[in-house]
Amino acid sequence: MNTWFSDEQWLDDFAPWLMPTSLQFIQNNNNTQFQAFGDYAYPTIERLTPTYMDNSIFDFYKLYSDRSSIILNNFSNGNKIKRTFNREYQIFYCLGKGGFGQVYDGQRRTDNSPVVVKFLPKDRILNWGTFEGERVPYEIEILWRLRGVSGVIKILEHFEEVDRFIFIMEKIPNSCTLFDLVMETSPLANTELLRHLFREIIRINITLQMYGVWHRDCKPENIIYCKNDRSLRVIDFGSAAPVQSEDFHEFQGTLEIMVPEWILQRRYNGEKACVWALGVCLYFLIYQQYPFRSKTDIIKGRLNLPYLSSIDKDIYHTMKQCMNVNENRRPKLNNLQFLSWLKTIY
Repeated sequence: MNTWFSDEQWLDDFAPWLMPTSLQFIQNNNNTQFQAFGDYAYPTIERLTPTYMDNSIFDFYKLYSDRSSIILNNFSNGNKIKRTFNREYQIFYCLGKGGFGQVYDGQRRTDNSPVVVKFLPKDRILNWGTFEGERVPYEIEILWRLRGVSGVIKILEHFEEVDRFIFIMEKIPNSCTLFDLVMETSPLANTELLRHLFREIIRINITLQMYGVWHRDCKPENIIYCKNDRSLRVIDFGSAAPVQSEDFHEFQGTLEIMVPEWILQRRYNGEKACVWALGVCLYFLIYQQYPFRSKTDIIKGRLNLPYLSSIDKDIYHTMKQCMNVNENRRPKLNNLQFLSWLKTIY
């Protein structure tokens, strides 16, 4: 393509008009500044006549920033503006932080729909998967695979940036974590709500097993309760793993649901660990606290079961079975749904 100006003359005469800031500004990788540059520069370049659009000028700017090079190459190739997280969403306040990421309350800009946003730094991702041929965190792969499955939080879309992944999830209206629900209400004891909640937790984990997934961190903080219809949704699949016949030899959950065989033998079976976690959840629903305070308590099976006259003896029996130190004496996950006390209505 012929040009009327040399690259140097083009920079002197047109760069100040095209770029609202100095080249040092372009070098800055701050998201906010770069977003402003992208919003300004792209429509401006679109309005330029082909006479001034020499690919060499884009090669020049490509030297200054990895991020700007992506956009500038798109300009020269005639591509449309790439959808980015900052263009599509905004965040408000932090909902929670963990060892692998941060979760924020957010909103979609186009229609102000409330969403939940999770940021995953790439240097903290331990398990990787694939989605549509692209390498993504295993958590994102799992959420797309389980999208639409009852009892699992729904992913809406995800973005990849230079140093992190971002994925957008539905925000359940009038909801809270199961942990907050239990702590803010009176003990559930023998209530119908207790039976409903435990039935749902069992059902969701059986469904996950059918889809070939162990959550591996199923606890009240990772379960969302909708107050409108009493439905549950499991969140935070950062520790999830595929169902396998062999034992697991790495643990990514938390102390609250840690199984004794992991502490003693550095191994555990996926289903038996899941049943243990369900026993922990049942205990929490009743006593508003976790059953174990230390690894020593877990190993020795020091299960504190205060007597409550309002609790059916079968519920005590279920808790003891699920949290049996001998993993071979724990019930099968699928058999838990047939417990007689779950069907009893008071």
